[in-house]
Amino acid sequence: MSTASLSLVADTIETSDQPDTDQTTTTDTDPIGENADVELVAPPEAVAEYKNPHELIIDENVRMSFDLDDYPEQEASIRVRGVRAPALAQRGADGKIRVYDGQLRVLLARRVGLESVPVWITPADPDVEDNEQRIERLLDQITLNDRRIPLPEVDRARGIAMMLELGATPTRIAQGLARKRGEVTKTGAIGASQTATRLLAEQQFDLDQLAVIANYDTRGDTDAVTRLENAGRWNFAYTRRLIDNERTTTKDRLETGLAYAVYGFGILTNEPNPDTGYLPIDRLVTEAGEPVTVEHLYTDPTLWVVWLAVERGRLLIDTETGAHVAIEDVDWNTRGNPAAQPGEGLRHVDTVTRADEWTPTYYLPEKALPGSGFTLVATEPDPEAEASAVAAREQARLDRRRVRVLNERGEAANERRHEFLPRLLAGATLPRDTAAFVAETLAHRLGVDERAQVSALLGIEASSEALVVAIRAASPNRAWKIVLAMQVAIAELKIGKSLWRDGGESTGRYLRFLSEAATELTIRTGDTDFALVEVEQAAAGLIDYRDINIES
Repeated sequence: MSTASLSLVADTIETSDQPDTDQTTTTDTDPIGENADVELVAPPEAVAEYKNPHELIIDENVRMSFDLDDYPEQEASIRVRGVRAPALAQRGADGKIRVYDGQLRVLLARRVGLESVPVWITPADPDVEDNEQRIERLLDQITLNDRRIPLPEVDRARGIAMMLELGATPTRIAQGLARKRGEVTKTGAIGASQTATRLLAEQQFDLDQLAVIANYDTRGDTDAVTRLENAGRWNFAYTRRLIDNERTTTKDRLETGLAYAVYGFGILTNEPNPDTGYLPIDRLVTEAGEPVTVEHLYTDPTLWVVWLAVERGRLLIDTETGAHVAIEDVDWNTRGNPAAQPGEGLRHVDTVTRADEWTPTYYLPEKALPGSGFTLVATEPDPEAEASAVAAREQARLDRRRVRVLNERGEAANERRHEFLPRLLAGATLPRDTAAFVAETLAHRLGVDERAQVSALLGIEASSEALVVAIRAASPNRAWKIVLAMQVAIAELKIGKSLWRDGGESTGRYLRFLSEAATELTIRTGDTDFALVEVEQAAAGLIDYRDINIES
């Protein structure tokens, strides 16, 4: 073998990095995603050469049914990196080179326009009959196929993580592996986390969920990792949102607490229980028996700690000055209409924004009570009354905590639901009960006159209860008809004789719908009995009412 040939063999053995594929479980004798359990070794008497793929003959192969279109990732990799692992071929007595292993690589190389591919070429033994050579080639193909093992996803994730750690960019790795950059980033994060890689092997979570777990794991947030792992796949999004919001609140609390810390106050990260050694300010008085005020605290802030509770979006703030605004000073009817004029003495909704309200509660550590200049409020002489007062304080604390915790969970639930809704509506098929849901919702909102109109249209008793019964018994198509009837009733009751002038946008939208529906009905059934007349056209915004000829 020549020096050039030896160099080629060494290069192909050491850099065999074809793209991975989920299709390696097929009976493919072509190591297109070469994940083999044996080291590539040159066949006996093989010569390594680069050949034009069009010069190679694809020999018979145990894999006979395949479609090159089924290998888009491999095609993309070959287009970017070329063919790296050599095909196996024999040079016959006629000088032609026949490939017996690597047919897909050669065919894909032809498709993408490569001018050369690496090939290990062995000479056909002239003393061996042709049938015997074919048998040996087929044995080689089957053996190579059987010994190929798909790369486990865990190993792939760890490999990507290692490349990222070594300085490779996600873009470079994505191009090299013919994968999406976002997928590489997520997979690399998973590979850097022991917990995420374990869960990947157990196939408990999808790639996005594992990337979230990996993110918290690399930050050392073991509480978040445990909660997410215990949440399972179906409750994952809610738990993740809840944890994210909790961590955001903790961060915001510490940032808000800096304004207190600069004076010397200690900052609590959790609201203290009564038995944790902290005395709230309302349980203390001065030595003179006066209530403790905030002014007393600032005489020596280092004695005190503060707990900051938050209510998200509770405050209204002037968008320009940052000053607090009372809720009763805002004209909420101007919402969604920048041009609206607020009522007298009121301001437009757009001039205010929501802000979080942080409420401090001050505590004195029990160990700091002696010599502090403060003492406990005198207890009730009646033990039962004192116990009742203690219980009332504790219940009030628990009630406040319940509101805070449930609000946090409500916020997380809302965010998770808002993420889900676009996916719900993204498909071509609506949920089976959509029509019934919309119809029943409308049924409960109809007024007396509207229900009467629906009754006239559909022959249903004019009551909400009767409408609901009819809706629940209806097929989806019938339910949609009921929905349409109710919308028609709502629209019709808004239309008066001056519709041409003051119909409004909703009336115009309704009439344009009727015009299009009438056209469809004409096409479908030949019914030509309805079309918008001029006053309706004016109401629909199709013509100007001033252009109507009133003399005809």
